[in-house]
Amino acid sequence: MTQAVVDTVSETEATRLEPLFAPHSIAVVGASRTPGSVGNAILSNLVFGGFTGVIYPVNPKAKSILGNRCVPSVAAIDDHVDLGVIIVPAVHVQGVVAAFAEKGTRHFIVISAGFKEVGGDGVKREQDLKALADERGLTIVGPNCLGIINTAPTVAMNATFGRGMPEAGPFGLISQSGALCTALLDYAKGVGIGFSRFVSFGNKVAVSENDLLLALAADPLTKAILMYVEELSHGQAFIETCHKITHGSNPKPIIAIKTGRTQEGAAAAASHTGSLAGRDEVYDAVLAQAGVRRVDSVKELFDCAEVFVDPMLPQGRRTAVVTNAGGPGIMATDACIRSGMSLARFQEYTLKSLRYQLPPTSSLKNPVDVIGDAKHDRYRAALDAVSSDEGVDQVLVIVTPQTMTDVTAIADVIREAKSFCGKPIVGCLMGLVDVSAGVQLLRKHGVPAYAFPEDAMRAMAAKCRFAEWTRQASLSYKHFDVDRDAVARLLDEELAAGRSTLVELKALEVFRHYGFPIVPYALADSAEAAARAAVQIGFPVVLKISGPKILHKTDVGGVRLGLNDEGAVRAAFEEMVGTVRQKMGADVEVWGVLVQKMLPKGKEVILGMSRDPRMGPLLMFGLGGIYTEALKDVSFRLAPIRENVALEMTMNIRAHRLLRGFRGEPAADMPAIADCLLRLSQLVTEHERIKELDINPLIVFAAGQGAMVADARVILAP
Repeated sequence: MTQAVVDTVSETEATRLEPLFAPHSIAVVGASRTPGSVGNAILSNLVFGGFTGVIYPVNPKAKSILGNRCVPSVAAIDDHVDLGVIIVPAVHVQGVVAAFAEKGTRHFIVISAGFKEVGGDGVKREQDLKALADERGLTIVGPNCLGIINTAPTVAMNATFGRGMPEAGPFGLISQSGALCTALLDYAKGVGIGFSRFVSFGNKVAVSENDLLLALAADPLTKAILMYVEELSHGQAFIETCHKITHGSNPKPIIAIKTGRTQEGAAAAASHTGSLAGRDEVYDAVLAQAGVRRVDSVKELFDCAEVFVDPMLPQGRRTAVVTNAGGPGIMATDACIRSGMSLARFQEYTLKSLRYQLPPTSSLKNPVDVIGDAKHDRYRAALDAVSSDEGVDQVLVIVTPQTMTDVTAIADVIREAKSFCGKPIVGCLMGLVDVSAGVQLLRKHGVPAYAFPEDAMRAMAAKCRFAEWTRQASLSYKHFDVDRDAVARLLDEELAAGRSTLVELKALEVFRHYGFPIVPYALADSAEAAARAAVQIGFPVVLKISGPKILHKTDVGGVRLGLNDEGAVRAAFEEMVGTVRQKMGADVEVWGVLVQKMLPKGKEVILGMSRDPRMGPLLMFGLGGIYTEALKDVSFRLAPIRENVALEMTMNIRAHRLLRGFRGEPAADMPAIADCLLRLSQLVTEHERIKELDINPLIVFAAGQGAMVADARVILAP
């Protein structure tokens, strides 16, 4: 089983990639005199961006470029090179990297395209480049990437072919798409957002997003990490990496755009879990499990990031709103509730202070409306009162520009309040032109500022959830004492017999070996044996036909319910076997019938797993029985899961209130469900030949009374 990770990023992890971001010397192989070429753009960005180290343009046909003397080849460089930036045709890249490696260079940015993204020979070129990197211990960003930017004044490195150096700021960004990087840089420049570090990582030949996340987390100038990702290399490794970053003494938020919201590939799945788990559900599960905030647009990415400019985290979701207009206050209220937060209820001393200092026409309830003619002194009085309230966790201040409104003076009041109140305060200066000076003042002093209440509230909700995530105990992985070898033998036997779908009898054996609570059962090969088994198990019982080719028992008349005596069992046995042979053919192999205890009423839930070819085993939880695919109310997580994740899965379905007791019904035994999810996590992690499975239903009884596996299906990879 995977071990629990440490709380902090180790010094080795923090420093291994540092030469990529802060080299003392850079060689640009493929530097060009031709304006508009990639080789010219990268060299120009390094030179005019103010790079503080030494630059070696490598070009055998030029004496100098942009005032820097050229060298004809890598071998001609008479000094150590920390970072090689390579912009030559793909067929020459490996030779250039090897030449650098001979001189002791270990870090590279390969801008060149023409690798796996083009298919054919490009795939082989990339495999060979990766083999070289592994053999020599090299770190390579790319190929097929935009490059790296570090705005720290001690480095000032723009090793990209983007348009100029971005403003310095608190955000680190990594992107799989180089083309999107240029758009992100341009958008950020337009809205006044700056970056600490910026990486386009391309094909990930020898540096993954996990490596880069750790490097950004270790950077003291990076306050929040932004991601654009098309695919993740290793789901479980990503989860562990993000745990290191978002927990511990200096947690940093991670906000991501993950493209590909549409579902695909589920049509051929054989289990309920497989049919419900599309690619996007996999990524939703991984990102949620990793504590990463997923967003749907570039605007939302930067909106959510900006709230983390202020490192102060809220202690709860209770939000106060101060506004000078009723309409925006209503908008803020709606957005607050939609985002899962709550409006704070003011203490009596707060109401007295507001009543004393504000005009009688003001609204003193939350939102506090200081009225349209409010100047900065009235905002100060309202802010002092609500920010001091012990029932307030965070404050949103809305300013609409009116004739008598001095937006800049009010912005300064917001800044002042933020400096002493010890709680997050967010500004919402509505508009664009008239409020621009106030917005600049707030951002200059680390106060998040938004144009509209909905954007502000969505960002504040993201910060609340991050605060809750950082306070959540990071529990370890639970390991049960199970009979792993018995399951391995059973799977071997079934595959050797040519059976990739385990019938219920065999599936129940698998779960029994892993300690699941199984409904009492026995296999009977005759009517008399069935009657004896029923007496031993206790009436009432259920009979189910059992055979290696009988997968859909109900469809062929292979189920009988509520049998209350031996005679009924004998009759049901004979009738059921006859019906099945009539519908499936007289020569169908019948092992007998499964005699099971008929369980008392309980809540039906489903537990399942579908093995994603890239990410691994994806666990599912939801309502069971006939509701599974009808309602599609399920939650997913990637196995193995930590102890706290099991209960979290049960909370992440819309119908969770039904399980916790509703309108007088008793609450279901939630710890019993969590125990089964943890056992399932261990089972599918330890047996990779299990491709899909369903436990449907798991009957869950009232709190303290446990649960029982009533039916199950297991599908193996042939």
